[in-house]
Amino acid sequence: MATDYKKLTDDLIRAKSTAVASTSGSDDGGTANRDTMVLRIPRAKEDKVLEAIKAAGLHCRGKSNWLGPGYFIYPPGGGQGNSRAKAVEAMAKSMESDGWKVHIYYQMD
Repeated sequence: MATDYKKLTDDLIRAKSTAVASTSGSDDGGTANRDTMVLRIPRAKEDKVLEAIKAAGLHCRGKSNWLGPGYFIYPPGGGQGNSRAKAVEAMAKSMESDGWKVHIYYQMD
């Protein structure tokens, strides 16, 4: 099945908004981390996926084959502890509910 890049952009925008809302007014205590959402889209065109991520106002360095092929998408906001973890989890939940295959990469700093 072909990848719908417009839907991907729209869903990423929604996930970003959900992530921002999930951290509004929250404490950023806890362990500093590098938690990141990993998007898996087999056979998708890398340049089109990266365009969709950028159009949604999110950042990804490119497709990675580390831990399997996927796109490590950084959460919005400036949190580095609990708020970053909440943002990533909210993004992943939103994307999963929209039908995308995602994982969360957890790493303490």
